Amino acid sequence: MTFGVLAGLVFNTGVGHPYDKVIHIGFFALLTLSIHALFCCRLRISAIVAFSMGLGGEVVQGFLPHHEMSLPDAIANGIGVALVCAFIALIRSETKQVLRDEAEGLYLGEMGLQPVPVRYLSGASSSEEAGSPSDK
Repeated sequence: MTFGVLAGLVFNTGVGHPYDKVIHIGFFALLTLSIHALFCCRLRISAIVAFSMGLGGEVVQGFLPHHEMSLPDAIANGIGVALVCAFIALIRSETKQVLRDEAEGLYLGEMGLQPVPVRYLSGASSSEEAGSPSDK
């Protein structure tokens, strides 16, 4: 992240017009993914922080000499953030669907089995909290 800020604000990278937007998309996609993974926060918070950083960077560029504030750059930043959000949402929905399909295929009662009681933070299962004896 530091390299991206320094390369964009200190050095003139000399990258041509079409590849400049690809770099913006890739950088902000990786930034969003990094914020989400490293800080373990919600996806929408990661997206808002990354996009805000992009807008802030564009505003700062408007005040720097030899730089210009660019709406297409801000849009490219948003596309990078949106791509990662869509990718993570797709992975989550696929995972939930697989878990739902696996749960529907199990009929524990027909096999003479019972589901394992869920243990909470206290270490007691839900049946122990209700006052019923434990089958340990």
